[in-house]
Amino acid sequence: MLLNAAVPLNDSSESEMKMLLLKGILINSGKTWLSRNMNGYNCELISIAKCLTPSASESQHFISSPEYTSRFAVGCYEPLGGNFITCIETQFLSPQTMYTVNLVFKRKNSKDQYIGLEYKLVEEEHSSYLFVSDERDDGWLTLELYQFSSHQQKIKLEIVFYSKYCPDLLVESIEFRPLEKVEDEVLRVEDVDMKPESDTEENWKQKLPIDYEEIVRWHSVQWRTMKELYYILCEGFLINDGKEWFSIAKDGKKCLMLPAKAILKEKEWEWKLKPETRFGQVADCVSKRFGITCKISAKMLSPQTKYTSYLVYSGQPHEKNDINPPLQVVNIYSEEKCNIFLSAPKTPVINWNEEEKTFNPSSRTKIKGLPKLRSDGWMEVQVHDFQTPESDYSIYLRFSSYDMKSLKGITVLGLEFRPI
Repeated sequence: MLLNAAVPLNDSSESEMKMLLLKGILINSGKTWLSRNMNGYNCELISIAKCLTPSASESQHFISSPEYTSRFAVGCYEPLGGNFITCIETQFLSPQTMYTVNLVFKRKNSKDQYIGLEYKLVEEEHSSYLFVSDERDDGWLTLELYQFSSHQQKIKLEIVFYSKYCPDLLVESIEFRPLEKVEDEVLRVEDVDMKPESDTEENWKQKLPIDYEEIVRWHSVQWRTMKELYYILCEGFLINDGKEWFSIAKDGKKCLMLPAKAILKEKEWEWKLKPETRFGQVADCVSKRFGITCKISAKMLSPQTKYTSYLVYSGQPHEKNDINPPLQVVNIYSEEKCNIFLSAPKTPVINWNEEEKTFNPSSRTKIKGLPKLRSDGWMEVQVHDFQTPESDYSIYLRFSSYDMKSLKGITVLGLEFRPI
C-alpha cells in the first residue's frame, strides 16, 4: 500500500499512517483514494478515468475546474447524456465485509438531488434505476448502486450506465464503502413517555400545554392527577365531533391529525368506512396525482415551534415494480419542491453464485422523504415543514408520480402535524 501512494510515505510512523488513512490518501499514481473508517474497514474510491472502458474512452470528455474540484487530477467525466461502460477493479477491500458500490458525481449547473439514472451489470438482463441522490459532507452527490459481501480484497465489476435522462451528469469516481447497518425504526406511542426530574404535581403540570384547561374541555377528559392527564394527552383523543385527533409530544408540544376527509377532494377519491381506524373512514387513490389542502387554527399548534406534516397512509401503487420512482411534492404557495417515497428504496445485491436478483433495504438514511412504519400499522412520510404562524395556517400541496403511472393502491388515513 505504501509503495502505491502518490506521495512518499515510507518515513511515516504507524500512528501517522492511521491518521492519514482516516483522512484518505491518493495511491495508484493518483487514480485511487484510499481511506479507513473508525471501525478499521477500508474505503476505496476509484477515479472514473481508471474505470472507463475503451469504447467510452474514445469519446471521453473530462471537466476540471474550481467549480467541480475533484480529488483526482483528471477531473470529472461528462457522458453528455450517452451510455458508458465501466470496468472496475478493486485492490484494498476488507475481506468478509458488506460493502456498498456508489457513484460519486455532481450536476453541471444544478444542485437538484433528483436524477433518473438507469444502470446494470454487463451480465444482467434487467436494469436498475435510481432517482434521488445523497449529498456527502464534502459536497459531492452519491447514488447507491449495489451491495455485496467481499470475500477478498480484489473484485471486478462491469457496469453499464445509461445517462439519457441526466445529461448534466459529471462523474468523479466509483466508491466502495463498508455498509453501516441501520436498524429499522418503528414509531411507538410509548416513545412519547418522559418522566420529569421530580414526580410532583407541579412538575407534571409544567409538562402540559399552557392552555391545558381549555384542551380538556374539547373531549370532556376526566383525570385525578397531572401525571395521569399528561399520559392521557400523550395518548390523544378525538375532538371537534370526531373530525380531528389531538395529542401532545413528550415535551408537551401540541400535535394534531386531520382525517382524509378534511384534506382531500372528495370527488378524486374512493371513500370507504373503516370503523377500526382512528376516524372511521379512509380514502383510496384512483388517479395519477392528487392534492392536499387544509387550514389549521393557530390555537391547535404550539406557538413559535417548527412543525413537520406527515402523510399517514397504507399500501403501494398497484403498478409499482422494481423501478420505484418517488413522488414529487410541490408547495403551491411557495413553489418549493421535494421528493418522497411511498415504499422505501431498495438496493440490488450482487450474489456471486446466485442467478436470482435480490434486494436489500437501501442504506441511504440521509435522504428526506423516506417512509416509516408506525406502531399502529400505518405508514407515514414527511411531506412539509413550517413554522407556526400567529394566525391560521393554510397548506396546499400537489403530489404526482414521475413516471405518471396510476397511484391506485394507496389508502390515506390523514395528515398529522408534529413538532420537530
